[in-house]
Amino acid sequence: MFIICVVHNQSNKIDEASKPMYNQPYLQPSKSQKLLSIKSIYLLLAVIGFIVPWSLLLEFIIQHGLYTQFFFQQAFANNVSTTFVVDLLLSTDVFLFFAFIELKRLGFSRRWLLLYFVLTLASGLCCSLPLFLYFREQALEKKV
Repeated sequence: MFIICVVHNQSNKIDEASKPMYNQPYLQPSKSQKLLSIKSIYLLLAVIGFIVPWSLLLEFIIQHGLYTQFFFQQAFANNVSTTFVVDLLLSTDVFLFFAFIELKRLGFSRRWLLLYFVLTLASGLCCSLPLFLYFREQALEKKV
């Protein structure tokens, strides 16, 4: 019984490490400590996330045309490719849910969610997620 009371009393203490991250001050390393800012990396990843998938998709379109039925047959051709497609679709759902919540928390209009949804459909999660993180970092920097 004594152990339970001690553990219970210690669990009521709130230390700095247990506070949510968004309540913590947002600290940036000094300019001399970093080569690229996290925002620059997110923006670079968004550009790469746009170029690489589109280059592969254009190669497919050149070879097979805009034959969407064949595209989806190839995407779901076997269990391995289906696993990747389903994982991507579920990850996209998680991202859009996170963006919905985070946009509200940061004070952005929910119309931005439509932009990220369209961008995800047009270029993929590998472009829309880093772009969202770029704008999120920008908003967090302004709040400090």
